[in-house]
Amino acid sequence: MAMKKSFPMVCILLLVLGLCFAPTAYADVDGKVNWVDGYISAVGYGAVAKGNMAQSKPLSRRAAIGDAYRNLLEMIKGVKIDAATTVENFMVSQDIIKTQIDGVVKGATIYREDYERQPDGSLMATVEMRVCISSCPGTTTIVQALNVGQNNDPPFVPQKRLQETPVVNVPPPPKEYKIIYDATRPVTGIVVNLEGQIFERVLLPVVIVEDIGDSPVTIYSAKSVNPAVIRTHGIVRYADTIEQARKNPRLGDNVMIIPASGITKEKMIVVKGEAARLIKETTAHGNDYLSEAKVVISAQ
Repeated sequence: MAMKKSFPMVCILLLVLGLCFAPTAYADVDGKVNWVDGYISAVGYGAVAKGNMAQSKPLSRRAAIGDAYRNLLEMIKGVKIDAATTVENFMVSQDIIKTQIDGVVKGATIYREDYERQPDGSLMATVEMRVCISSCPGTTTIVQALNVGQNNDPPFVPQKRLQETPVVNVPPPPKEYKIIYDATRPVTGIVVNLEGQIFERVLLPVVIVEDIGDSPVTIYSAKSVNPAVIRTHGIVRYADTIEQARKNPRLGDNVMIIPASGITKEKMIVVKGEAARLIKETTAHGNDYLSEAKVVISAQ
C-alpha cells in the first residue's frame, strides 16, 4: 500500500527533473558552441550504398557536408546575441543578416572528416565543420555577419554610462569582495569572475553597477567598444577559470580581476561600486582598455 502512495511523488519528481533539464532549441543537432576557444561546430553524416571507395567517397562526403551545413546553421541560430535576442531573431527581422549568416555557413572550414564502411557494405562519411564566433583572421565571423557594432543596447540596459557618471561616496565593499591587480602599473584588461553564478554566455554581455547613485549605471556593453575593434575581435572572451582567463593574450600583463556580485533578471552582470570606481580611475588618461574589448568573463 505504501508503495502505491509513493508512486505519484516519484512521477512528479521525474517530471520536475525533466523540466529542469529541458533541451535547448538545438539539442538534437550534433554540434557545439565553444565560447572559450571561439568557434561554433557541427557534425554531418552522409552514407551511400555499396560501391568501391573511389565512387563512394565523394558522394558520401558531399552528403555529409550538406548535413553539416544544415546543422551548423541551426547551431548558429540558437546563439544568444544578448539576453533577449537570438541570432535567429536577427535573421528573421533583417534579410541582409540572413544573407550574411548564410555566407558564413557556406564559408565554414572542414575541421575533421572520417570514412567508415558499414556492415551492409555502405560507406558512412563524418564531417565536422567550424566557423569563428568573433576573431578569426582571413574569414568572416558571426560577429561581423551580424554587424553588432552598429546596433544600440537593448532597452533594459541602463542609459547612464560610467564615463559620464561621478563616482563619489562609494559604499565600502564587503570584506570578501576582493579586487586583485597591481596598483603600481597601468591596468591592461579586466576579468569579471562570476564565481560560479549561472550566466548564459552571449555575444554582447552587459556589466552594470547598482550602488553608486539613484539608478543603475552601465559599465560595459557594445557601446563601450570601438566599432573597428568589434568587427575584428568582438566585445568579449569567455573562460572557464581565472587561470585560463589570465592566459588570454589580449589582456596584457596587469589584469584586474573583479568579482561579480550578482546577475539581474535581464542577465546583466552586476559589480560593486568599488569596481566601478577603479575601472573609471584606471581607464583615464588614454588607457581605455574597455574600448579595446580587453575583457574576459570567467565562470569561476
